[in-house]
Amino acid sequence: MPRRLLIAAILFLIAGALITPLQRDLFVGDETKYGQVVREMRATGAFFLPTLNGTPFTHKPPIHFWMIDLLTFPLGVYSTWAFVLPSLIAFVFLLWLMWKIGGPLAAFICGSSLMIWTSAQSARMDVNFTAFIVLGIWQLERFFDRDDFRALLWSALAIGIAVLIKGPMAPVIAIVLFVLEWMRRKRIPSGNYAPAILAMIVVPLLWLIPAMLVGGRAYTRDVIVKQTVGRAVASWVHNAPPWFYVIHLPASLFPWFFLAVAAVIALWRTHRFLINWILAVLVPYSLMSSKLDVYMMAMIPPVALLIAEYVTTWERGRPARWLNAISIAIMALIGIGGLIVTPQMIKGPEAVLIQLPAVKIFCVITLVAAIIAFVISLRSSLITSTIAAGLVPIIAMIVIAIALMPVVNDLCSTRPLVAALQKQNVPPEQIALYAAPYLWTRDMPRDYERVMYATPYTLAQTTPTVIVTARAHAGEIAPSLYGYQMVDAVRMIGKWFYVYRR
Repeated sequence: MPRRLLIAAILFLIAGALITPLQRDLFVGDETKYGQVVREMRATGAFFLPTLNGTPFTHKPPIHFWMIDLLTFPLGVYSTWAFVLPSLIAFVFLLWLMWKIGGPLAAFICGSSLMIWTSAQSARMDVNFTAFIVLGIWQLERFFDRDDFRALLWSALAIGIAVLIKGPMAPVIAIVLFVLEWMRRKRIPSGNYAPAILAMIVVPLLWLIPAMLVGGRAYTRDVIVKQTVGRAVASWVHNAPPWFYVIHLPASLFPWFFLAVAAVIALWRTHRFLINWILAVLVPYSLMSSKLDVYMMAMIPPVALLIAEYVTTWERGRPARWLNAISIAIMALIGIGGLIVTPQMIKGPEAVLIQLPAVKIFCVITLVAAIIAFVISLRSSLITSTIAAGLVPIIAMIVIAIALMPVVNDLCSTRPLVAALQKQNVPPEQIALYAAPYLWTRDMPRDYERVMYATPYTLAQTTPTVIVTARAHAGEIAPSLYGYQMVDAVRMIGKWFYVYRR
């Protein structure tokens, strides 16, 4: 019964991840930026070396953009599916890997982690990156256990591909884990390491060297100095102290944080490879200057494997059952909070959303699901209890995807800005955006592709009819705003953007 239930739960995870692309726009931030990159790839043919505003895009390697660009041919540049299918496919691949390594329970725990499940529906490349790291580390473990140099070569190839997906942290994680295992086992297999080392280096260089030749000296400097070394030791964004990730782990691992702590305490002596895998992610990222919660996604697979082993081994363990109940109780509190909180208790214009019928429905369904899961958690087997704990947050997110996605689009996409610009009724060539997100909605007027994404210099040289800027950055272009009047204000991702017209 638990195996059939697990299979059904995993299929539910996959099916639930297919709902949001039906309604949602790309969200402000990386997603809308990637939308602009792909638009330029289609418009200029810059496939090998993607560009942003006509300049080679150095923030991320190209594989993810290549996949999206190819998908836009059958699906269109303004199809959400074209942007999220790479992540959805990687999600299924990751679940398959987890099943092969640790069984269906490990696959379910990994897939029901909110960070992974929600990222599987995004235009970002984090799930793809995580899947290839898992593939590489799985083969690395086989290499150590069997002295299998063919497995080491497969590991190196997977890590090299991961570099082309998101960047150089993949080999850092693999090398740190290799050293930790070397120290733990007090030996490494003897043999020829050259093919694996060459594969890990050559695979990314097959693209990077030609890209640097095409992009020129400025591109090369930006990739090496700013995007690689700069992010590691002198970040200009996302700067945080070394303990940042430890403090954020309850949210990063939700709903599995409490069970993860218990699993680490119970199994740290007997499952050192998984502990070292966790450390190989946590320690290097903690030492980096640039920090984002999503970087911890690479740590979720070993945590899922550890929890699955703990739950399977401690089938009669009461602590684990109560830890599941705590996670479920948190979801119940979210449902209760949404029902009793009033707009007066929330700061900001979004406070009125708490009164929407769809929000109340979300809270009721979340509360009911949590109550049912709480009963199941205490009365059924530990595996069934774990399934219940994992499904409650997913059910809540599916309700949001079905009932609240139009509201989410208004909060998180550029839809409000597009509507504000349409009210001005001016040619897109007369619109300049400064420190504002790139425009992308499923039904955006196509001529808005011609708006200007300006710099202080370009604004000083031109006189557009409409200027849009973030409130926080308006002072940077104050001379250019002389003679303009603020005619509208929109709020996206919690930030204000002002629309000026002369």
